[in-house]
Amino acid sequence: MRRYNLMACALVITFVATQQSVCAQQTGATGDDAYMARIMTAAPPGVVKDATIAQLQKDGTMRTVRQGTNQFTCMVLPGGPNGTPMCADKGAMRWMGAYMMHTAPPDVTGFMYMLAGDEGTSNTDPYATAPTPTNHWVKTGPHVMILGPTAKTMGYPATADPDVSKPYVMWPGTPYAHLMIPVSTNP
Repeated sequence: MRRYNLMACALVITFVATQQSVCAQQTGATGDDAYMARIMTAAPPGVVKDATIAQLQKDGTMRTVRQGTNQFTCMVLPGGPNGTPMCADKGAMRWMGAYMMHTAPPDVTGFMYMLAGDEGTSNTDPYATAPTPTNHWVKTGPHVMILGPTAKTMGYPATADPDVSKPYVMWPGTPYAHLMIPVSTNP
């Protein structure tokens, strides 16, 4: 999970709650084509093909680029030079909403793809925005996540400094503990 600015957090929460666009603003086809190309790196093509595609706008609103027919929402999360593309099912979107609002996560299991990798995050402080000598910064690379109470009971390592080439619990000991499962995108 990457750090978001406060406005983006509120907008994702609004999108999660309503699962529809709050902005009718359109960008040109070229902009949508480039955004869709970035989104295609988030998950397997079969998932993205039928997913709802959402996009944060420069004015802070959320726009639905395309309404989907499966349970996934895909977007590029702000942060880093290009952002982090991800696709999350409904349970994961609810979990993300609780995380961003600093509230208790829902008692549901969610699944998220981040096959383009990530920009790195603290493995001990869910709200850290940059590496420090004590916050155990990790960069996992391409991965999927299992979110919710199930992830805490699966028996995977829950250490501050995990081997990021193997499944591990991120943010152990916090309400937002979740399972990180590194994957290779090479055949």
